Amino acid sequence: MFSVHRKNLFVFFLSVFLAGHAFAEPNFDFFFKTDERYKDVVVQEVLSTDTIRLEGESGEKGQLIRLIGLRAPEPPKKRRDDVERDEMGFVIPKPVDPMTPLNDQAFAFAQSLLLGARVRLEFDTLKENEEHYTLAYVFLIKDNTFVNAEILRRGFAHLSIQPPNIKYADDLRAAYKEARAEQRGLQAH
Repeated sequence: MFSVHRKNLFVFFLSVFLAGHAFAEPNFDFFFKTDERYKDVVVQEVLSTDTIRLEGESGEKGQLIRLIGLRAPEPPKKRRDDVERDEMGFVIPKPVDPMTPLNDQAFAFAQSLLLGARVRLEFDTLKENEEHYTLAYVFLIKDNTFVNAEILRRGFAHLSIQPPNIKYADDLRAAYKEARAEQRGLQAH
């Protein structure tokens, strides 16, 4: 009787382990459903074209998220005298024109797409990188836009697929190829 119970327990944990790998979710997250809290979150800050900060709880700094599958240029460096503010102290964004440097255009696009947006995150096999950023695929709640692919499609980042995170590799490659074919952004050179 004891060995049957032990065998059933082993089979149960083996099935949880395999199911986690089948869906490219870390086993702990799959078993305990910790990813549920990422089904509808708000982007508090856009740090760069490929890095965002989620809204934190009760005034705390939110979690840093790095978008999987792309490598974006550094965000523009702003000097204090370059920043214009309105009467409330908020930064007034400068208009983007063809003479605007590409890293500024990429950052402005990411901000317009993500800042304050409600998003859903999906994870892959490797959930955190060596810099302790959480790695994720980001989807806008309002229209299910796949943000990682959209940034690549607009030519605002380079393709950077790093196994084992290959869940959406085909979609990301297709978006990158479209940008190259149309010579958009970074792919225009």
